[in-house]
Parts: sequence; C-alpha cells; structure tokens
Amino acid sequence: MVEIDWTGEDVRALRAAMRRSRYEFARLVGVTPRTVVLWENGRTTRMHAASQRLLDRVVSEADPVVVARFERAVTAGRGAGFDIEAADSAPDTETQLGSDIGLDKEVEDDDVRRRELLACIGVGLTGKAADLVAAEPEKMLATLDAGSISERRLGLLEQSAEALGKRVVQVPPHELLHTTLEQFRTVRGTLAQRQATHHQVRLVRTAGRLANVVGEILFNEGHFGQARLWYGTAIHAAQDIGDRYSEDIALAGLAYLPTYSDKPKEVLNLLGGRLEENPAHGPAAAWLWGMAARAHASLGNAVQFVRCIEKSGRALENVGQEELTVGIFSYRPEKLAFYQAIGYSNLGRAAETAKAAAHALALYDPQETMEPALVRFEHATALLSAGEIDEACSVATQAITGNNTYIGLTVTKRAGKFDTALTDFRGRAVTEWRQQARSIIESARTKA
Repeated sequence: MVEIDWTGEDVRALRAAMRRSRYEFARLVGVTPRTVVLWENGRTTRMHAASQRLLDRVVSEADPVVVARFERAVTAGRGAGFDIEAADSAPDTETQLGSDIGLDKEVEDDDVRRRELLACIGVGLTGKAADLVAAEPEKMLATLDAGSISERRLGLLEQSAEALGKRVVQVPPHELLHTTLEQFRTVRGTLAQRQATHHQVRLVRTAGRLANVVGEILFNEGHFGQARLWYGTAIHAAQDIGDRYSEDIALAGLAYLPTYSDKPKEVLNLLGGRLEENPAHGPAAAWLWGMAARAHASLGNAVQFVRCIEKSGRALENVGQEELTVGIFSYRPEKLAFYQAIGYSNLGRAAETAKAAAHALALYDPQETMEPALVRFEHATALLSAGEIDEACSVATQAITGNNTYIGLTVTKRAGKFDTALTDFRGRAVTEWRQQARSIIESARTKA
C-alpha cells in the first residue's frame, strides 16, 4: 500500500477507483457531499488529520481490486483512465438526488455565481470584501463538516447513554455515578472539538441523556440541589437541538424534586406551561400527565386527577413496543398503573388503590430496584385503610426486604410515611414491622 498524504487529486482518484458518485462516496466516508466537493477541488485550506483518518479507513476496508486501481492511479499521478464524471452520473435514486440539489455542478457553477453576486451588489464591493463574500460561505460549510469523531465511536456513546438510562432503575443508582460522569466528560470534551453538524446534534442529545441519568442518581441520593442542576442541563441540551421528547423526559425527572418534597403546587407550576400545549402522544407526554395527576391527587383534586391520569393513558395508546423501553427515557404501562395507585391512595379510595397496585406489580420487571417497592407501599396503605392491619404490615415489610429493593430516598421516605400512618395502631404485626424498618424510619426522619 502506498503512503498517502491526501490531496484533492487523491480523493478524486479514490472515488474514481471505487466508481462512486460524490453522493455515494460521501455516505461511505461519513461526511457530506459538500465536503467531498471541497476536498476534490482544493477549496479547503488543509486536509484535517481527522479527514485523513476517515479516508485511510475507507482505503483499508476497500476491495483489493479497488485498492489496486487506486494505487495505480496515485502512482501514475493521474486518474488511470477512469471517467470520474461518469461515476457521478449513475442512475440510482440517491445519485439522482445529489444531482437534483446541484452538488456535482458546484465547482463549475462557482465562478458564475461569484460574478453574478458581485454584479448584483455593485462596484462598491471590491478587494477584501469581495473575497470574503465569495469565500466565507464555503469556509463555513467546511467548518461545519469538519470533525474528529467516527460514526462507530459516536454510536458507542449513544448506546452507552441508553444502557445507563436502563440500568439506573435496575441497580443501586450510586453505583453508576462514576461511569456516567466519565461518559459525560468524554462527550462534553468531544463537543468542545468542532464536529460535523449532524454529529454535533447527536452528541448534544447524548450529553443531555447522560445529564438526565446523573440527575436521577443525585435525586435518589437526596442531593436535590445538584439534581436540579443536572436536570436543567438535560433540558437545555434538548432545547438546543429541538428535541422535544428528551426535553419532556428531563422535565418529568425535574418534577420529581417538588413531588418528593411534598410540594404538589410547585409540580403543577413547573409542568403547567408544557401541559397547556396539550401534548397528546408518546411516553414523554404520558409521563408529564402522570406527574400532574399525582400532584392533583396530593391536593385532593379528584376530578383533575382523573382527567390527567386519563390523558396519561391515552398518550400511551398506539405507542409501539420499541418506544416503551425500560428505564428513565420512557414511561410504560406499569408506571401508569403505579401512578394510579398513588393517586387513589391519596384520595382515600382503597379498592381502586389495591386494584391498580396489583396491576402494576404484575407488569413490573422484578429487577427494578425502587418502584415495585413503592407500589407495595401503596397497596399496604390501601389495606390499612380497609382495616387489614396485619396484611398491610406484611406487604410493607416485603417492600423493604425484597432482594432487589434499593433503600434510597424514595423508598426511605415512603417507609416513613407508612409508619406514620400506623401511629394509632398496636399489635404484633405493627411491632414486627417497626423492628424491620427501624433504621429506615430513623433515616427518613433525619432527612426530613
């Protein structure tokens, strides 16, 4: 293999050897067709090291016959008899699209465009100003297309963020903090190096999702101030790229903070602006309506609870299974049933609480570390309201002694609330519950 210090002629030779149009070649390399135009015609001032690595990779993965043609062309210092323009005119639909938007004519048309532009503006635009008018758009496009991250590396970062969003509900959350922060730092550092625009968008989305995971971890550890900062970062990242779904997911996470600070009016104030837009479809919209339903139930607003929980359910209708992923980036039917149980419990409707809790437990993955335990507390509260003291204590004990249960903030707080509800009750079951839960209850009171 000959050593290549890539030039525009080399790029043209490689594309000719591969017999690809500019559109096809750009997709293969992982850049835009515009970048290929700039490379081939020497409009970029230098070939970035990252660009050279991309081209080196294409050569290393090419068919041996293609490599041999390319080497002959480079060695001979010419196109080895291949008709590059013919390669640009293959009749497939993707190549036709490239032709339709004018990519393969840009070089030929450039001088004409420049002359027309200057004629329109007038003779007053001369010298350096004229050069800037003609050159700066292309330089900006070259900058937008420049980047150092590979498609494979970007894909791995995206997959890692999704995996962390799932695992954070399956293991004690603090175990993931270091890993998530390291991933976030990697993505942030990569963003600080100018990337191709389409890669930049995906990196921002990944950074936002990782920030959401950190917010979830900090919330569960009781660090509300820091959690608010990270959820806010996730929201800002989503807004920057116009990703409304991720923004809504982060907003739902942020709503946990006033929810578990027993400030339902703050929840409604936080969500009010978005819910006025009446989001009606998808897991993120369903989650926002579910959080609002919980807040209304805490305030004793039964009518508004029913309205919001029904909207939450309707938002999940006709949602494909691929969107109903486990973890914090979606909202599944079991979570809807859990929120129904919480609401009915707060409204003192024991029968509906028990039914919703049973439905939620039937749906939850037993590996989840917190919400199944919280569902059991709602069931226990319903049993307590019905006068079934022994059974209520038994179910509550299961909530804190389950093999997968993580005794974090949410479980601790709910255990304390259940114990308070037992204040006027006596008996062996109550005593046994308190023996099991003493350390948890004391922890809840310390943090209150």
